[in-house]
Amino acid sequence: MSALRIRGLEVRYGSHRVLGGVDLELGEGEFLGLVGPSGCGKSTLLRCVAGLVQPEAGRVEVFGNPVRGPSPEVGILFQDDALLPWRTARENVALPLRFRGASPREAREQADRWLRRVGLEGFGDHYPSELSGGMRKRVALAQVLAVRPRLLLMDEPFASVDAIVRHVLEVDFCRLVADAGTAVLLVTHDLEEAISLCDRVAVMSAGPGARIVAAYRVPFGRPRDPVAVRAESGFGPLVRAVWDTLRMEVARMGWELSA
Repeated sequence: MSALRIRGLEVRYGSHRVLGGVDLELGEGEFLGLVGPSGCGKSTLLRCVAGLVQPEAGRVEVFGNPVRGPSPEVGILFQDDALLPWRTARENVALPLRFRGASPREAREQADRWLRRVGLEGFGDHYPSELSGGMRKRVALAQVLAVRPRLLLMDEPFASVDAIVRHVLEVDFCRLVADAGTAVLLVTHDLEEAISLCDRVAVMSAGPGARIVAAYRVPFGRPRDPVAVRAESGFGPLVRAVWDTLRMEVARMGWELSA
């Protein structure tokens, strides 16, 4: 069974046609990167999968079930964390567990366990304002993984942290997702990030009426070090191939980009 199957997805905002017949499939435990020109509808596609946007036409299925609204099997991690500033790190991680019926004690214990797994043991009593950007991102990651989603949607999740912290987060994230067997759909503008993390990279066309125009298999097995893999001989040519496809789509928008 596929983790995600999208067929003929169309979305309009008023008279503006955002998505124009998107077809996409994601296997169980697969990590798929989604890239495309700015404003083409990548985030809209993610929100359709999350059940937050209703399409005009087409079908979205998660583990064989049509998406009609938010699902407990789907987790979402956006660029800006959704941590509540008046709750501690522990309380933020425990909150969705409480929503799903865990007792206060069970939620607290699981929250502490996940904070340890993301390297934040001893920071459970800290508020978001007392944590660095990278630490807040770890809390958000613990929060979404604690409820054990089978499919994780990510929209530029590491874009707001500096390069060193970003690489550390990527390494830890890959380990945690592999351990859980979670399928991931990652929206990113960073081609190197997409290739270093993912099993496949799909390219969306320019809008209006965006669709998937190409998909590339990443020839590096997992688990992998998302930093070390960039030194592999096939990494550069694959970045170039994806870039060439993306550059053609950007050119359709009237932008001139160097080769």
